[in-house]
Amino acid sequence: MSNYKEKLFSEFPPVSTEEWMAKITEDLKGADFEKKLVWRTNEGFKVQPFYRQENLEGLDTETKPGEFPYKRGTKACNTWFVRQGISTKDIKEANAKALDILNKGVDSLSFCCRGRLIEGADLEALLEGICAECVELNFSTKPQLACAQAQALVDYFTKKGYDLSTLKGSIAYDPIASMLRHGVECGLDDAAKLIEILEPLKKFRALTVKASMLTDSGLGVTSTCVHSPRPAFPPIR
Repeated sequence: MSNYKEKLFSEFPPVSTEEWMAKITEDLKGADFEKKLVWRTNEGFKVQPFYRQENLEGLDTETKPGEFPYKRGTKACNTWFVRQGISTKDIKEANAKALDILNKGVDSLSFCCRGRLIEGADLEALLEGICAECVELNFSTKPQLACAQAQALVDYFTKKGYDLSTLKGSIAYDPIASMLRHGVECGLDDAAKLIEILEPLKKFRALTVKASMLTDSGLGVTSTCVHSPRPAFPPIR
């Protein structure tokens, strides 16, 4: 395969960066290169429309992802899950929905508890027929119920005999969302307790940040939240 690639590309003459830029400038017909083709991220980084080998000069390309000092991220792989949200208003319907979409390729379930604690018989019914070792299980509830929901999950998984260290999922504990949405301070008092409860579940995430709310709120809202426990802005509807 490598010989095939070498033979294929040897048929084409090398093209310099200057030649690329000359062609792009010609095709833009006077339009501004920066405005038309360079994407600026919210953090102020400029993303160019193309990159060349020379752009790697001075960069550490020897360190691999997932290796110290983690210059290229903390993960050695880039595995993505296919997640779908499910309302738990009706436990039996939620379970039927979960089993149906799992058979269609979904491998990450997000149960929306709507401020309701799901434990005991309800949790048994919700997860009936679902192998927790084969799917990512995520639960979204209000911050005040996060610890109780986490404890209910630990008790359930322990009762079922699962190896807790292998199970994947999350508890959507996001007290900052309350500040952004309602302007009401909701501290991180339960964060340490939640992390302690989930300690046996090594692959469960405890803290969540809803990036969409931060983006929609805007810079003024974010900076106000930092300085004042009760920011002066209208609630997001």
